[in-house]
Amino acid sequence: MYKLLGFFTQNTMKTLYVLEEIGVNYEYQFVDLGKGEQREEWFLRMNPVGKAPVLQHGERSLFESGAICRYVANVENSSLYPEDKYERALVDQWLDFFTCHLGRWLNTLFFENVIKKRSGLGEPDAKACAEALNWAPKQFAIIDEHFKNKDFFLGDQITIADLCAFAYIEQVNAYDVSLEPFPHVRAWYDRLAQRESVKKAKARLPQ
Repeated sequence: MYKLLGFFTQNTMKTLYVLEEIGVNYEYQFVDLGKGEQREEWFLRMNPVGKAPVLQHGERSLFESGAICRYVANVENSSLYPEDKYERALVDQWLDFFTCHLGRWLNTLFFENVIKKRSGLGEPDAKACAEALNWAPKQFAIIDEHFKNKDFFLGDQITIADLCAFAYIEQVNAYDVSLEPFPHVRAWYDRLAQRESVKKAKARLPQ
């Protein structure tokens, strides 16, 4: 039995989407970062970094969202993380692309414009936002070209790369970044948004 402890950020959403897409039974526990629950002793025993999400599987625990997604897909022998070594490397390639590039800038915008406001951490950093708004469109253009003839990152096969990327990209709904200049990304995004796994994962969040 899996148990996921998370917040409402994209890192938690990645893992929820993967768990729902695979269709495993799991329990979800909301960790209130605003109240500092991630710094309490019981949580730090599972993740000394003090960040969500954390996966519990039996007596074991695991942190870092990418590792959680890979682990569950591996344990469940899911095609979301293909057995073919080259295809698996392609999944890792796109996961790294979002972690290091586009996802980084989208996370910056979400933190500055949403997290700071919700947490009372002050006004957005104008310089950080400007840098992110400079880089994000250039990297959206890269994946827009990639999706010209593909439904998903690996062609016609959905993988954890798609679900993790979706979690990053859906953050644009919370601030002033449009997908309209990138029609192929928009079409891919709409495909993901209609999946039952995505709808079920969102239903897990506190209202």
